[in-house]
Amino acid sequence: MAATQEPRPPLEQLEALLTQAMAGRPRQLNWGQPQLMSQSLERVRDALGGRRAMDKGQRIARGLMAFRIQGSNTDFVHLKYACQGLALPMDWESRQLLADEAQVQRLLQRVLDFRHDRRRFAACYQGLLASFQRAMETEFPAGSAIARNRELLRQFLQQAQDEPPAARHPPPRTHP
Repeated sequence: MAATQEPRPPLEQLEALLTQAMAGRPRQLNWGQPQLMSQSLERVRDALGGRRAMDKGQRIARGLMAFRIQGSNTDFVHLKYACQGLALPMDWESRQLLADEAQVQRLLQRVLDFRHDRRRFAACYQGLLASFQRAMETEFPAGSAIARNRELLRQFLQQAQDEPPAARHPPPRTHP
């Protein structure tokens, strides 16, 4: 007479199935070697076309577009790239965000929203500084929107540099 086995509890069945499925795999995945695992993960990210798969110009263009659409609701990552692209001609008409006074005001105000997060504020500040330096390389007619906004940007950068993060307040308005 053959002995009948009692069914195993579901958790034991699951454990047996997982043990069987994972047999031999950790060696194949470089288990326990973080650097090799990170490299594998990076290859997967690149293959799936994540943010890192885009070059910097694409990220800046995407950040500027996101800011133009979302304005004060723009998330930090897109805002950081919008700051970097403030003085770059980015669309099919070679428009610069720096030429739009309302958008510049909105961008600077959004950057101030991160003034209590030193790391994020610093990333935006660096992007704005790079944009300011780029804008200084080009001559604009005195009194033009770009010239006024470049001066506003200079004042904002100077103020942010001079004051501790907690004391920062909104950028000065250019007109009532």
